[in-house]
Order: sequence, then C-alpha cells, then structure tokens
Amino acid sequence: MAVALICMTSSPLHGYGGELKWASEQEGMVLAAQNAGSLLMVLTGLWADRVNGKWMVGGSLMLCAVANAVLPMMARESFLYAVSARIAVGAADACLTPAANSLITRWFPQSERAAAIGITTGGRQIGTLFILPTAGYLCTRKDIMGGWPAIFYLSAAIGILVTLFWLPMGADKPAKQLCISQQERLFIESRIACESIGKRTAPRRIPWGAIIHSSTVWAGVFALVCHEYPLVIMLQFLPNYMRDVLQFAPAKNGIISALPTACLFISKTLSSSLSTWLTVNTTWSKTKICKVFNAVASAGLSLCVIAVPQFNKDASFLAVVALCGAMVFAGLHTPGVQTALVQLAPPFSGVITGLSFFAVAWFSIANKLLTKYIVKNGSIDEWSAVFYISGIVAALPVVVFTVWGSGERQWWSAPSTKTSLHSLNTQGTTASN
Repeated sequence: MAVALICMTSSPLHGYGGELKWASEQEGMVLAAQNAGSLLMVLTGLWADRVNGKWMVGGSLMLCAVANAVLPMMARESFLYAVSARIAVGAADACLTPAANSLITRWFPQSERAAAIGITTGGRQIGTLFILPTAGYLCTRKDIMGGWPAIFYLSAAIGILVTLFWLPMGADKPAKQLCISQQERLFIESRIACESIGKRTAPRRIPWGAIIHSSTVWAGVFALVCHEYPLVIMLQFLPNYMRDVLQFAPAKNGIISALPTACLFISKTLSSSLSTWLTVNTTWSKTKICKVFNAVASAGLSLCVIAVPQFNKDASFLAVVALCGAMVFAGLHTPGVQTALVQLAPPFSGVITGLSFFAVAWFSIANKLLTKYIVKNGSIDEWSAVFYISGIVAALPVVVFTVWGSGERQWWSAPSTKTSLHSLNTQGTTASN
C-alpha cells in the first residue's frame, strides 16, 4: 500500500501524478485502516487456541485476496470505500497472526521457536521485497491495467495461489499433515508433549486475572509496541520520505525502499538461528537470551532512526545506510520480545498474541494519523520530527523489558493435573504402539 498510495494520489513531484484527489489526512486514514481492522485481534486471539489453525489461516488469506481485488474499484468511488477495503485486510491479519503463533507452539519445541518465528514472520519481508520494486515499476506503466490498480490485482492473485497451496499442504498439527514421516511426527510430538498444551477442543479456562496482573506480559506488550512504532515509519511511510526528502523517482523509490526490508529479513533470520544455537549450546537462560537481543535491538534501532534525518538529498546514500542499519537492529527483536511473548504461556499463545497486537494496532493508528498531521508539505523539518519521536519510543524497552521482561513459562500457564496425565498417557500409548 505504501508505494501504491503515492501513485494513486496526485503529487507533481518526480512523476507522482495519481488520479485520486485525497487530502493528506485522508491518506492517513487509508493507511491507518488496516490497523483498525487488526483491532479484531483481541477477539481472534481467543479463537486461535481453540479453532483449527489451518482453516483460520486459509480464511484470512482468502479475505485478504478479495479485499485487494476490489480495492481499486472502491478507491475510485470514495476514499471511505478504500478505508473499508483496508479494514478487511487488517481483519485478515487479525486472524492470521494469532493463528500462526498458535501453530508454532504445536509444531516447534521451545528450543526451536525463535528460529520458527523468524522464518514464519520473514514471509512478510519476502512479500514486501517482491511487491515494492514491482509496485514502483507498475506505477510507471499505466498501460498495464491502469498502473497502480495492477499492484492490488497482483497481490490478490498471489494470495489466491498461496491459499490453493496452503489448504492441501497445511495442517493444524503434525498428525494431520499429509507428507510428514512417522519418525518426524513422533519426534515433534514427543518434544512438545511435556508442555501439555492440550487439544484445541479441550475446555481450559483462560487465566485472565493472572494475565492482566502479570508485569512480564505487560513488559512484553510495551516492548512490542515500542518496536512496532518506528517500523510503521520504516515500512509504511518510507516511500513518502524518499519521495519528499531524498526525491527519488517512482521506479528507483520502489527498489531502494526494498533494501531496508531485505536487511530486516536477513537480520531476523540469522539472529533467530543464533538464538536457537545459544539455547541449545550454552547455559544462558531463555530470559537472558531474549533480554540481550532485545536491548541491543532497541538501542541500535533508536540511534539509527534518529540518524536518518541528519542527511538530506545530497547525502541520500548515507540516509539509506542509516535506514538499513535501523532494520538490521529491528530484526533482533524477533529472538527478543517476539519470542518471549510466545514462550510465556504456550497454551495461551493466541490470547497473548491477540492482546499484544491489539495494543500495537492502536498505537500504529495513532502513529499514522500523527505522521500525516505533522507532514503537511514533505519538508525535511517535518520528517525530522517524525523520526525523532520514533527514535525516542524505540529506546524505551532498553529499560522496561530488561527490568521486567521474561522469556520463561509463567506459573499461571502451567499444565493442569488432568492435562498432564492425559499427555503422559498419550505418550505411553504411542510408545507401546
């Protein structure tokens, strides 16, 4: 949406001339609409631990594809219709994110979850790496389905293809996967059985009181919000910044906007693998690993974000280097707070994910509206204010998560006696067979 929006709306700078006459505040509402849809995550998080994850993911993919397919038509009618389409995309994400985290707890043992989270969430960066330069190219080719509408049609087509692959190949748990070997299935099940996550259909009371009063949960939620806040600028508004301050042409904008995303993908993948290695081969606790990665990530992200506005169009190379550096540090949050939140309560990973990203969605909406309120003319002073605010927010978890955060399973998520006996009996039956 980030590149598409600057091609959809009218702007005389460097060939950015769109057909839609939207005010800056209206653009902010369209960008914030996806986060408004993501607010549903506080509800879908409750379902994620009870509903079949395969179908929850499949449904979210189809909803996203349909919303992207109809967005060009709706945007031409009214920006409010475009807002509704983006809300639908956000609702799809509200189903996808907690379902994916719930699936991770059922497919990967504790020692491998950091790497699993890095790989699965890396899918967002892979998609972004493809769509950003492609969108920049399509913006200049009005002979291809009108230019910018082709961006959404392409996204919808990819979503449908992924859904068609996911439905036969995806599975809620190893026992339901078509291609898995018996040896691999038994290995995964034996490693996860000790956590007594339980069946999705088994009744289990959510310990709301313990969750709400848990300082470790709120430290994680706070750190995640502070991590995601600057990423809104880095991912959603980066093409606008490169247009206004660095004055890149559309095609160049799309390509260079993809570079920080590539750095984020590489960083989170490598750091997650390093976290897994540290868990297996050192005496470091899960909490220490999460806190070290998160502290380095937050401090480095803050410094790099604050450094970005120090460079104007004459030093655009250094500005891009600072942006890439920020995303390298941002990737370290994956084995940091993101892994910690999944490890706090595996049976309730969907609930905690929903609660966490519900908070993220609210602050992302505020960030997008605030940015559009500050950036009226696209001057470097306006963008500097945006980056300084983001840099300050990014630094806060260095203290908060380091003091109050944790990567250990909490006492209130411990398996009940009934669940533990069921898991042991299941293991015994499997072994005897």
